[in-house]
Amino acid sequence: MYLAGLVSVLSRPAAQTEIMDTGTHLWFYTLGGNFVRFPKEYLPFEVDAPSVDGKLFAAAFLLLTFIANKLPIFFIVWKGYRILRAMKRSYTPFVPEIAGHICWIGRTALFIGLFGKMTIQGGMSLVFQHNFWFENPMEVSWTLAGLILLLVSDIFKRGCTLQKEVDETL
Repeated sequence: MYLAGLVSVLSRPAAQTEIMDTGTHLWFYTLGGNFVRFPKEYLPFEVDAPSVDGKLFAAAFLLLTFIANKLPIFFIVWKGYRILRAMKRSYTPFVPEIAGHICWIGRTALFIGLFGKMTIQGGMSLVFQHNFWFENPMEVSWTLAGLILLLVSDIFKRGCTLQKEVDETL
């Protein structure tokens, strides 16, 4: 959706990409009549929809959202697939490979929580106001999920050492 939207926005003339303001949200059309809508308070600056370059705004927002949110989520899903595949091959979930994947998922969730919103807000303000500005960049839910997953990863690492000791005694 985001890459197709980015390609459709970049392939059209700038006059065809219009940013519309509903009072609480900004939105624009992408390929095939689909639209992207997001809250105005998500950006750290006021947007005057009629005077802003719609093509640049839409392309910057789609690219930054893809890089800061969608790509890390794709990485989390891929690591989840790797966990399931590793569990299928082993007789126990306590293997170092699974602990490593859980650790990477936790780090990625922590990255989204600490830097995802800041990347979008800072990138948009850099493009339109020529300075790096952001407001309240932390997403607490992603940060807490990342910390919990790092804790689970540590528990799995300790479980791996216990499993190794049990296997050696048998």
